[in-house]
Amino acid sequence: MAASRLALTTEERILLYLSDFRGMEDRFEVPVALTQKSIAFAAGIHRKHVSRSLDGLVAEGAVEERKAHVEGMRQRMLVYYLTSKGWERSQRIREHLATVRIPARIKGAVREMTLDEIDKSTSVRLTFSDIVREAMETPTLDMEKLETIDERRKREMDERLVRIEAYAKAVLTAWQDGKVTATEQLLLEQLREHLQISELDHRRIETETIQRVLGSMEDEWKTYRDLLRHVYASGRSPERARQVLEEVRRLLHLSKTEASQIEREVAAEVAKPA
Repeated sequence: MAASRLALTTEERILLYLSDFRGMEDRFEVPVALTQKSIAFAAGIHRKHVSRSLDGLVAEGAVEERKAHVEGMRQRMLVYYLTSKGWERSQRIREHLATVRIPARIKGAVREMTLDEIDKSTSVRLTFSDIVREAMETPTLDMEKLETIDERRKREMDERLVRIEAYAKAVLTAWQDGKVTATEQLLLEQLREHLQISELDHRRIETETIQRVLGSMEDEWKTYRDLLRHVYASGRSPERARQVLEEVRRLLHLSKTEASQIEREVAAEVAKPA
């Protein structure tokens, strides 16, 4: 089967995909193709697994991670590109794939073709990563379907944006008064699961919403205290919500000493018997 001939690990599929993008480390604005969402789609990896694989590649020095301005996006986002070590590994993967022949259907006839031959037989721009992903999903690669890849990618991205916007509106509504009740938190979690919002998108939306809502508030200590109360009410500890608390602390211009004092006061308040 085509899938077995193209067997690659998750990390190898990421390296193969990123090998189509060079010189990204010096660019002020980078393409959306270098974000986690795009990498997951192009490499045929479930979104919840791609983060772990990217972390591993970053740790071993094959991939570089940084926040950058992304084309068409208002906020800076995490993007990924190959280091020299990653580039060398990706070239070995490409050399191996260049020798592989897979069954492909062209105008009703099936014949074995290399990835390069498949690319030259289509009227759209393809990458090895595109062809590998499509071929791994079927015993015989359908060339007619392969040519619709850009249309399918755009449709999936558009559908994702609609879900993201719906979730962002719900989060803003919940945070409008500066805090979220336990009931609102439960409803947001259910909505997030229904809309299939990733943890990464959830954190980004929550941070942006907090910044928007809290930016107009005057009583910084009260705001931070109310947020802590919400954290406890939702069953979490401050340490589990540390990333969000740090974002809020900076937005409210509170020192770490002030934040620690507020946290001690709220912790003592929560510990008191009812």
